[in-house]
Amino acid sequence: MSNHYITAEEHLPDEDLTETTLQITDAETKRIFEARVRIARDPDELTDPQPLRVVAGPHEDVSEERYVELIDEIDSEGINEDRLHRLAREQETASNIVNTRSDDLKVVLHYLVESGQYDSTAEALREISFQYFAENRPALLETYEDVRTEFEADPLRRALTDEE
Repeated sequence: MSNHYITAEEHLPDEDLTETTLQITDAETKRIFEARVRIARDPDELTDPQPLRVVAGPHEDVSEERYVELIDEIDSEGINEDRLHRLAREQETASNIVNTRSDDLKVVLHYLVESGQYDSTAEALREISFQYFAENRPALLETYEDVRTEFEADPLRRALTDEE
C-alpha cells in the first residue's frame, strides 16, 4: 500500500525535482517529520513516487496533488539515521584512518602528546572529538549508539559476516 503525505505550500521549493528538506505529515498516522525529498507534478519523473497533497490558504482548505520521493528521513534533532546506517555498513570494509591534512592540528596534537597529556595523536584526537560531540552534538552520538548497537546485534548480519 502506498503512503500518502501532506505538506504546506509554503514549504515547497521553487522548482520541481529539486532535492530539499521538507516537513511532511503522514496522512494515515498523522506523524509529522522532516525528510530529504524530491517533488514533482508528474509521478513518472520520480523513482519511487508517493502521493503528496499540498495544502494552502489561511485554513489549509485549498489543495493540489503532487508526488514526493523520500530520499532520507531526518529525526527531530536533524539527524539522518538512514545516513548513519549506510555509513556504518560502509565502514566495515573501509579504512578507519581519519586524515585531516592540517599542519596546525598536527602541531597542536603533537604538543599534547609531547607534554604527556596523551599517549598518541590518535588518542588525543579521539578523546577531544568525542568530548566535543558529547557536549555539542549529544543527539548525534545517541542516535549513532542506537544504530551501532542495532547493527552489531543483528544475528543474520553477524552470520553472513562470519562466513565471508
